[in-house]
Amino acid sequence: MQKPPALLVGDTIAFCAPSGFLDSVRMSLAKTRLEEKGFYIVHEDSIYRRWGYLAGTDAQRASELMSYFKDKSVRAIFPGTGGYGSTRILSMLDYDIIKSNPKIFIGFSDITALHIAFNQLANLITFHTPNPMYGLGSKKGLDPISELYFWSLLMNSNDYNYEIPFDLYGDSLKVQTMVPGIASGKLVGGNLSLICSTMGSVYEAKTMGSILFIEDVGEAPYRIDRYLSELKLAGKLDLVNGIIIGRFSRRETEAPDRSTDFQMHQVFQQYFSKMKVPVIFNFPSGHGSKNVSLPLGCIVEINTDDEIFKVLESPIKN
Repeated sequence: MQKPPALLVGDTIAFCAPSGFLDSVRMSLAKTRLEEKGFYIVHEDSIYRRWGYLAGTDAQRASELMSYFKDKSVRAIFPGTGGYGSTRILSMLDYDIIKSNPKIFIGFSDITALHIAFNQLANLITFHTPNPMYGLGSKKGLDPISELYFWSLLMNSNDYNYEIPFDLYGDSLKVQTMVPGIASGKLVGGNLSLICSTMGSVYEAKTMGSILFIEDVGEAPYRIDRYLSELKLAGKLDLVNGIIIGRFSRRETEAPDRSTDFQMHQVFQQYFSKMKVPVIFNFPSGHGSKNVSLPLGCIVEINTDDEIFKVLESPIKN
């Protein structure tokens, strides 16, 4: 796997919009905070363009993203947000160019489709992290735990010791063990609905021998059931080395589940409790304020005996 160079103070970070349209207030706040840390921020004048629910046409979004992989002055690419749209540009990207220009690429949610494609078609390690609109540009900024893992991971700081305890200080939810064990493998995945959206294509996730990470937001248990059923029917759960279930949060505007329905944890139990590989859930990554950054494409380990998630190799090149 290609390891991008570490982010250094003074480096240039490019904002882009490969998916949904951007909020100028949040993006401006993120830009200010990054500049205060000593980074130089660039973006196209048209970054706030809007085409329906997308941040411009497919051609515009693909061209913008590729321009920053080609630009030698750019050291990191920060998509402003997820939303929807990344799957529409997968076939329009040049993965040879991306492979030849490894640089830090972050994001979560809809950006999952790009993570999977870059990991597999460009052999590039990427980073499942908060983004400019949700985290860096939030009113209160990054949650302290999210900030620690974000900066120490991208800047290859000694603060990031490549171990995340299940009982993470400052997190109200403890990671729980569903199936005990110790296993390692390449970290693959991200947003569950996006993993499923590329099934049947050359961009679908390869899960054999992997540690599969999943998270989602705003999905009722029956829809999560449907996604997991799709992965199961496709054999994507058969040969994994382990499962990490991140945060599956509900939106405040959603109606509660009916008392007679399966609850989310019951759906997970039905799919994963009888597996013969380690399975953990409530891992602090996803759409909540606790969104611990993870290096996708790296070799990681689940250790339920020591209650620790470990990254076994440096994801960054110094």
